[in-house]
Amino acid sequence: MVIYKQKSKPWYINTLVYIICAFNTFCLAQTEFDTSKLKDFESYLIQEIDNSKAAGIEVLVNHKGKTVWHKALGYGSLQDNRLLEKNSIYYIQSMTKPIMSVAIMQLVERGKLDLADNAADYYPPLKKLRVIKDLTTGIYGPTVSAKQPITILQLLTHTSGLSHGLEETLFDQQLFKLMYNELFDPAEYNNLKERVDKLMLVPLIGQPGEQWYYSAAPDILALILEKITGQSTETYLEENIFDPLSMNETGYNVRLEQQQRIMQVHFNLEDGTLVNSHVQVPTTGNTVYGGTHGLFSSTEDFLKFCQMILNKGSFNDQRILKKETVELMTKNHVGELVGPGRGFGLGFGLLYDTNKDLSPANTGQIYWGGYFKTHFFIDPKESLIAIIMTQKIPNTDEYIIELNRAVYGALSF
Repeated sequence: MVIYKQKSKPWYINTLVYIICAFNTFCLAQTEFDTSKLKDFESYLIQEIDNSKAAGIEVLVNHKGKTVWHKALGYGSLQDNRLLEKNSIYYIQSMTKPIMSVAIMQLVERGKLDLADNAADYYPPLKKLRVIKDLTTGIYGPTVSAKQPITILQLLTHTSGLSHGLEETLFDQQLFKLMYNELFDPAEYNNLKERVDKLMLVPLIGQPGEQWYYSAAPDILALILEKITGQSTETYLEENIFDPLSMNETGYNVRLEQQQRIMQVHFNLEDGTLVNSHVQVPTTGNTVYGGTHGLFSSTEDFLKFCQMILNKGSFNDQRILKKETVELMTKNHVGELVGPGRGFGLGFGLLYDTNKDLSPANTGQIYWGGYFKTHFFIDPKESLIAIIMTQKIPNTDEYIIELNRAVYGALSF
């Protein structure tokens, strides 16, 4: 047997190897999630419930593909003292919008639609819309002609000049009363077209492409989807998004076996007492398959949608969108029309510059929420998803702020 003696390596080779290994270990480690740092956040949520600010609140945090914190606190209904369960069913309101945007981008991928297309080619009533001269004159004030047609891109980015009726102007107040009751009750209409027909009765709030203004544009996108596919929005979403992602708790109607898990909408009386709303969103028999709102879902179901976005279009071996499409959807398309630091992609809010924003979040965080104080965010840098659900009116932002502060505060190297 011949034994070969290994020559010793120069000292700097060993040092270099050590540095590389240390660097790789650091990169692999990145951040960890310390759930103990969420104790104050949990106490805050319990205090909100004890002080009659919310009946119940559910929060789910997923880090690097693993759910690291999931709490359901308080009650699903104060009227019958029913405790809130994990994975309850919530009316997610405007969290419907990102899902609708994904459906539209599937059509773009398939060559059925182009972002630069004139939206009126698919929905002709848009051709007649004029632009209000002054929002303080309300929906019946003087108007001027639109300078350019509305595009599919503008519908996706809320830059079309359409409104949602949620602002404080006389125009928005009149629009809201024209289109909705206080809970956006879909039972007001037999189908989505009837609701959009009401929207077409009022002018645009501004010239297409010249401002960002939160709007009901996704309802028009839903009608466009139905025209192109020949399917109802309900059927299309089930076949192309919900079923592939196993989102079995998400839809426009709630199945019988889910009914006991529905969280009821609550609000405060003038004396501060928290009560069940006298009007609840119908959970069955809904035939308005909207793009702006309309879906019910659960935290774990919506997590699957978020994981698909985080994974650049795929989840559990199911590809919903191409990687390039998700990257396009999650980049800022509106400049500084929303404000410095925050912009809007194709269906998602976007934090694009933390140097211009006080949020503890990272540049690149995407997010959105619903009118009953539901909210989610996705942080691609940290492989982080957080979802908070409750059912409370009116909508305010304090839970969003506290969620971000708590979740980012729990990250550590």
